[in-house]
Amino acid sequence: MKSNYLDRRIKLNNLEKHAGNHFVDESSKIINILRNEGKKALLGIQKNDEIYTVLGEKYVFYSTFNGSKGKVILSEFSDILHDNALKKGKILASYKYVTIDNNKIWLKNKSTMKSLWNTILWLEKPSNRDYIYK
Repeated sequence: MKSNYLDRRIKLNNLEKHAGNHFVDESSKIINILRNEGKKALLGIQKNDEIYTVLGEKYVFYSTFNGSKGKVILSEFSDILHDNALKKGKILASYKYVTIDNNKIWLKNKSTMKSLWNTILWLEKPSNRDYIYK
């Protein structure tokens, strides 16, 4: 069960608002599938049954258009988002995807990417890990 702290963080970051009907949480099918595979999935976004970007306690789990599935450590994904933002800039850049090992990981848009990134930054802090689950 997700903690109230994580729920508040999602609201503060406007993740659910920015992701819209693509937002997934513990009640979503993909989160339950990932958990049944032994992955500690928490929340994220899902474009369709095959495309998702899900934050976990320690990893970001993803599935791409070409059928690739993978995971990357939260801090590495955060660094990738940071580098991507520095390369693209703020004004006219598109943030629909970020590339990892020739795989395009779906981010939806700039606002959703920022919300995911801010949630990752919160999850990365050791002091917040105790608050993830009640």
